[in-house]
Amino acid sequence: MMSDAKSDVRPLFTYTIGGVKIEMPVRPYPSQVSMMDKVIRGCQKQQNCLLESPTGSGKTLALLCSALAWQRAEKERLEKLSEEEFQQKLIEWQQKEQQKKQQKEKKQKKPNTPEKKLAETNISPAKNKGLCLSTDVTISDDSEEEMAIFKQPVKKRKINNSRDLDVSNDKSKSNDDSIMTDDSSANNSLMTEDENENNEPKIENNLPKKTKPIIPVIYFCTRTHKQIEQVIKELQRTSFNNARSCVLASREHTCIQDSNIFYPQISYKSKTELCRDLLDPRARRRNSIKLRKPIDRCNYYDNGGVKISTYGQLAKFGVSSVWDIEDIVRLGITKHSCPYYGTRLLLKTAEIVFCPYNYIIDPVIRRTMNLKLKGHVIIVDEAHNIEDQCRDAASLQLDQTNMNLAKADCEKIYKSSGNSVTYGRLARYLSDLSKWIDEKSNDIKTYDEYNRGVLSWSGTYTIASFDDFGVGLKAFEIFKKDCDTALADLAEENESEETKNSKKENVENELGNKDENETIENNSSKDQDPDSAITNATKTLLSSICSVFSLFYDEKYKYDYHVSLVKVMQLKKFEHKERGIMTGIGGWLNSGPEEPKDTRPVWNNVVSFLCLNPAAVFDELKSTVRNIILTSGTLSPMQSFQSELGTQFPIALEAAHVIKQDQCWVTSVGVGPSGTDLNGQFQNINTYNYQDEMGKVLLDVCTVVPHGVLCFMPSYTLMDKLYNRWQLTGLLNRLNQIKVVMCEPRRGDQLEELMAKYYAAVRGDEGGPRGALFLAVYRGKISEGLDFSDNNARAVVAVGIPFPNYKEESVKHKKDYNNKHHKNKGLLPGWEWYQIQAYRALNQALGRCIRHKNDWGAILLVDSRYEQPKNQSGLSKWIRGRVENNSSWSTIVAKLKNFVETRQLHDSTAAALT
Repeated sequence: MMSDAKSDVRPLFTYTIGGVKIEMPVRPYPSQVSMMDKVIRGCQKQQNCLLESPTGSGKTLALLCSALAWQRAEKERLEKLSEEEFQQKLIEWQQKEQQKKQQKEKKQKKPNTPEKKLAETNISPAKNKGLCLSTDVTISDDSEEEMAIFKQPVKKRKINNSRDLDVSNDKSKSNDDSIMTDDSSANNSLMTEDENENNEPKIENNLPKKTKPIIPVIYFCTRTHKQIEQVIKELQRTSFNNARSCVLASREHTCIQDSNIFYPQISYKSKTELCRDLLDPRARRRNSIKLRKPIDRCNYYDNGGVKISTYGQLAKFGVSSVWDIEDIVRLGITKHSCPYYGTRLLLKTAEIVFCPYNYIIDPVIRRTMNLKLKGHVIIVDEAHNIEDQCRDAASLQLDQTNMNLAKADCEKIYKSSGNSVTYGRLARYLSDLSKWIDEKSNDIKTYDEYNRGVLSWSGTYTIASFDDFGVGLKAFEIFKKDCDTALADLAEENESEETKNSKKENVENELGNKDENETIENNSSKDQDPDSAITNATKTLLSSICSVFSLFYDEKYKYDYHVSLVKVMQLKKFEHKERGIMTGIGGWLNSGPEEPKDTRPVWNNVVSFLCLNPAAVFDELKSTVRNIILTSGTLSPMQSFQSELGTQFPIALEAAHVIKQDQCWVTSVGVGPSGTDLNGQFQNINTYNYQDEMGKVLLDVCTVVPHGVLCFMPSYTLMDKLYNRWQLTGLLNRLNQIKVVMCEPRRGDQLEELMAKYYAAVRGDEGGPRGALFLAVYRGKISEGLDFSDNNARAVVAVGIPFPNYKEESVKHKKDYNNKHHKNKGLLPGWEWYQIQAYRALNQALGRCIRHKNDWGAILLVDSRYEQPKNQSGLSKWIRGRVENNSSWSTIVAKLKNFVETRQLHDSTAAALT
């Protein structure tokens, strides 16, 4: 139940599972109770979970409420243990102090001197300021825990002079429009009064301190930011809506700088490229020459990039603890402060963190974001793609052109930097690796019609070849150490930019002796020498090589790689510039007018290190975190996840759907209206008979089914073929008279506008036909994450079986790898793995039909192969038990019409009763 005042939300239903009190805003379904039980048990026992629950069964709400309820109970337990431990240490300390004093007094005791009274264990705080034996320790949420990230990592000090204590001083107060912490509240928690500290002995040196327990953080991961937005809306419904949440997102979602700040002289492909240029002194210098004017560091970063730092500040400016990207971006715009870097500080004290799951899986991204996952809980929703994500994270495509640019970058530092040995070795290793590529590419003698030649080897052969060429394990270990030195520059830069400046600014506000403008000036003046650091592109490349080569050379995984070299002819543009202006990595930099451009064919080499074992990446993750919970509507068969990821999941669940039997009608479709076989194999779909028959099927479905209809196809190629054929035959025009026909775009940035048009057409806002037909592809953006509840999808037409493209190198080698290792590693044979990839994509698309317990819709499996029981075994459990095999199209249309009319009558009756 949603309330206007989120803090007033009251749980309607309370359950106790495993001793943990769980509060739910609605009465949970049996499947939700089962899922919450598994989550609680997994977190308590530190065991991994594999939980399958159909889309629309409320799994997100169950995951959030159970995980946060366990976290709350765990926090209470750990704090209680910490208090008990502190009490015990305090008693032991008191006893030791008592014994020391007794021994000291015995030694100092004289015959004619009256015996001194033993000191009381409760020493008066009036005489011994700074020493307090009270066991009640109060910790302010926003003051100590959040502001602790700003404490300097040097010697501890007492802020005890009058200037520090005068928090009412105007200079120490933050302005109303600042996002800095108010000194009158937060900074007080960092101060202790000790007027006589210099005069009295520090008798509290050995006083035991109460340790603050580390509470496990919940990392909730899903595929897209759109899905994260939906998860946050669910969290805001619950009684846990005061949990400190944080959303990790790329600059593309959080950067508020103008992308066209230097247009038309400089055009940026992405916000990431723009941000790096504005923060990189070398890039700013190059651009300053090109624009003939000085370029300052990003004004949003300097003005507030490190100032959106605590949840107390968010509350002060009207942003709740559970916020979405739009909330933090609006605050950043209002306060002229960078949301991207501000989020990195909020992460340090968050209780639940939302992010796309590649942030967690990919080691390079994990290090870039400085994510410390040890002892924390990872929940991966929509985890059916996690095998592919892990393989991708352990794989590398090494473009020789980019590698040579990185080599030139390191050589430049080698000539100008004091640390020349490190960068000289880096350049040498990259140069040797490039020479190895050149030598191997000379062995390519045959090329296809696209001027493309390919060679490939096993991982073990490649390692042996590397050894012979001097870039083997021994050379890589030296290279990796040098990379750590180079990448430390980036880490130090991030530290100084995000944290050090914020620490400095907080200290300055405490002392009240510098204003913000002076701080900014000091920060800008301390920019590193532009020629003393490699570019971000080079750092990213070095980090990727280190990450993948570390696995590649690992005895445990070296047999899991396949290496290929692709030599391809590319057309590249070369600019004719005047000489003598300035030479940079990218060529001549000339601020003069544009001159003619020349396009030339150039051979380029790309080496791919393809990892065939997802366990290579997942193994490191599972050994670090407390436990991992994988959930999706399409995880079956469960065994493949355990074998592919090399991880045991002791706790597993296959939950039933929450809908009744009559809310979803499923049928296989073997033939169309003209009796044409609808087998979706490659040789059949290219015939006009098949293409025309598919059009007739959709025409009949759109005539019978009201509102929205989704049609999924195996590829964009087939979708384009059908669409073009229907245009020629006039069938597309007939479809458009019944429903608005739309096609899923290849580019993601075009989807949002198209979805708005689709929803409007379903509602009938646009006039004309009331309803829409959306042609989409399996594994696309339409097939998962988007909301097609109720009228938005009253039918889903699934065309063919979406097997992966067997011609793709990655698919071919993965099948061969599984066939070779399925016995010794417990993997599925190659053909079974291949089938599972198809059915997971299919089941994910079919899940668009039913989105909640009162939803209804029809599912048509259009392919004669679905009539065979063996081809139904891969369907999700809730669909598999509903499939009908109808021999004629007329029977299917009659049953479909009856199903729709029955459900519409049920809806109208229910609406009349309410």
